[in-house]
Amino acid sequence: MNHVSRETYMRSKPNVIKVKDHLVSGETFKVVYDEALAYAFTQFPNGINLGAYYPKASYASHQQKPKGVKGRLYVFAQHIMLRYKYSILKRYYSGTDLLDIGGGIGVFAHYMNNKGFDTTLIEPSATAREIAVNKGIESFQSLEDLPALKKYDILSLWHVLEHIEALNETLQKCHKLLKNNGLIVVAVPNLKSFDAQHYGPFWAALDVPRHLWHFTPKGLNQLLDENGFTLVSTYPLWFDAIYISLISETYSKNKFGVLRGIFIGLYSNFRAFFNGEYSSKIFVFKKKN
Repeated sequence: MNHVSRETYMRSKPNVIKVKDHLVSGETFKVVYDEALAYAFTQFPNGINLGAYYPKASYASHQQKPKGVKGRLYVFAQHIMLRYKYSILKRYYSGTDLLDIGGGIGVFAHYMNNKGFDTTLIEPSATAREIAVNKGIESFQSLEDLPALKKYDILSLWHVLEHIEALNETLQKCHKLLKNNGLIVVAVPNLKSFDAQHYGPFWAALDVPRHLWHFTPKGLNQLLDENGFTLVSTYPLWFDAIYISLISETYSKNKFGVLRGIFIGLYSNFRAFFNGEYSSKIFVFKKKN
């Protein structure tokens, strides 16, 4: 099945929920789910400036030192996850040319460079990109700005694909950028996880309108397959369930939110141990030649 436009979605009979932007505007957006495609999209008015919904002060991936309890938890998990991500890439090692797409201030890129990789960064935010450049990371604003004919062994999109409006176009560009048998590694929240179902419209990983797409494993696999990639393996992101549940409790304004969030996050991971539906997952795909 080919990927369809947002307009085609709306002519069908999708499931729709209303979700509030708790982070910036307080506005409400519709999240539209299609059973056949097995993923959803965030509906927003034409001409909206999505960049205005990315606050410099509170978006964790663009902060050098995230503040507060949630920020400290983010940094703690980030350090562990850097080692975890590196260990995964080592299993499929095919070269050192790595392109990290949407890599923020270059935390992952810098870590991988220190591990012997030659990492290039794609980051739309000029502020974040400047920080990455100051770390000595070769950085570009978009895929179109990359050197002509340059090919990469690995492409990584850590919680990035859900932010990209032109899914097919971007994935087709990624296919061309990869060497034969190259890898594309994608991490996204899982709409089928227990914490997603438990919190519903308060699930923090919906993160509207910054998250344009909301994937299930089936939907992501189908989308990548249509664009020239085959699934190799998947890996859990355990900390995401706890981190997202804690934020979701804040949005829900529940009593004893910290305790409840930790419990729901741990229980979500427990459930996922049996059914594989972790709050967020890493998907390793290989280029079809």
